Amino acid sequence: MSLLATVADRLEGKTAADPRLAWRKLGRAEQMLPPGDWRVWYMQGGRGSGKTRGGSQALAEWIQADTDGEGEYGIIAPTYADAWTKCVEGKAGLLRALGTSMAEVKDGRSRLVKSAWRTYGQVVMRNGIVVYVDSAAEGGLRIQGRNLKAAWADEIGLWLNWEVAWDESLKYAVREGISRIIATGTPKASRPARKLIRRMIRNDPGEGGVVVTRLRTVDNAKNLSAAFLRAVVGAARGTRLERQELEGELLDDVANALWTRDLLDQIRISELAGHLRNVCIGVDPSDGAEDSDEQAYTISGQGMPDDKHIYVAENWGGQEDPATFAKRVVRKAMEWNATVLVERNHGGKWLATVFAQVQKEMGTSVRVRTIHASDAKRTRAEPVAAMYTRYSEDGTPLVRHLHRAWQDRDGHRRVDEHMPELEDQMATYTGAAGEKSPDRLDSLVWSMNDFLRATFGVPGPSGARTWAAQAELDQAGEPPRNHARKRLNQAHGGIYAPEPGGFGFDGGGYDGFDLDDFAPREDGSHHDRPPGQDRGNIRRWR
Repeated sequence: MSLLATVADRLEGKTAADPRLAWRKLGRAEQMLPPGDWRVWYMQGGRGSGKTRGGSQALAEWIQADTDGEGEYGIIAPTYADAWTKCVEGKAGLLRALGTSMAEVKDGRSRLVKSAWRTYGQVVMRNGIVVYVDSAAEGGLRIQGRNLKAAWADEIGLWLNWEVAWDESLKYAVREGISRIIATGTPKASRPARKLIRRMIRNDPGEGGVVVTRLRTVDNAKNLSAAFLRAVVGAARGTRLERQELEGELLDDVANALWTRDLLDQIRISELAGHLRNVCIGVDPSDGAEDSDEQAYTISGQGMPDDKHIYVAENWGGQEDPATFAKRVVRKAMEWNATVLVERNHGGKWLATVFAQVQKEMGTSVRVRTIHASDAKRTRAEPVAAMYTRYSEDGTPLVRHLHRAWQDRDGHRRVDEHMPELEDQMATYTGAAGEKSPDRLDSLVWSMNDFLRATFGVPGPSGARTWAAQAELDQAGEPPRNHARKRLNQAHGGIYAPEPGGFGFDGGGYDGFDLDDFAPREDGSHHDRPPGQDRGNIRRWR
């Protein structure tokens, strides 16, 4: 064997034995630990940009470089299930970064990891180091009071209980050794911990020094499937969210947007009391091509008669062929007993045909109705946005967004995350010239179409009302009947003018009357005829 071959074999064996060397060959520059003196490294990235792998590799490098023979590290994620299945066992998790797997650990074949106990939330290294795994939803109580040398905080934007988990648990627990924190996440302003994200980006003094690295989805394209890239690009192309979903920018409230973040924060609920009625599924279709937009639907409905609210119960968007998407919508229509609303202008005819064929195949029947879009997208969206500013009889917002809660296999309460994408689109859509209307938002507008004509709260007075005339009366302090009589008097030459002391109206105010004013007088005369000249068809009251 030649000398070069021997050296190559030894280098290859060393690379396989030390996962840090393999990562330095594969990883991108922005995924590597930054130089300098810092306390927090925040990797903000779009979907599939490689931020999770970067976080796990950085933590693994610190662990392997620790020669003290003991020490504690931490991993914190939105929930405990996320922390273990994604950050420890996942494809981009800690075990992968350490060059091993759960199967090797269980068999005792792992070179670096001695044990990994999901029940106890511990990964024990052969050199004596322990990695504690914890949940931000529970406040990070498992790491509270420990002496961590470093920690990895994943998807910090999704931390529901971030004030306790970050400010009370993590910041004080990381206090020995290098004393550093890796934070990763997609910077969505609709996320619960957006204030924490802003603190990272602003490099607040209270964080001790923050280095921010932005990762883009397009830079990690070689590690992503073509189908995923098509879905991501189809969802974001042409919208303000493209900078967030693909380039990892934080999009905050947009000036002149039809909805605000504060409003959307106030209308979220996690449970629905009772059932929904008059349910509608608004559909925004596409042609299903590789470079097309998302298919999207939104489910909205009214509460029961004693529940004066409108609920947005579910939202979905993704790239699917028309038949598959139609089957998805039909199944949801059967589940919610809903009417499917399809825009007639945008493929309504062919999509209605697709729905009919799909229902024949599925052996079912749901109501499908096409609606005509006669106005511009912002003009259609504005009345729906106005509904969000109204209140129900009980003083709560009229429209509510249902982020349904459920329990994972570890018994932890989780909230469905299908609404943030819709709410991102709502809070960034202005309807400006040339701005594309997002697909999920369009489906929301269609699902709310029937409720624009509905009446909520205490019914108002029936009958027609001239608002301008009534405003004039209210300002003058005059009753409407007097104003109407005045108009009649002006229009008919004074024949309706009040007579002094007579029936009807006096010098400007209504003095009241009753049925006796219309009856014959007791002396045999009518009120407007002299005695003895009564009309023959009028009889006395008995």
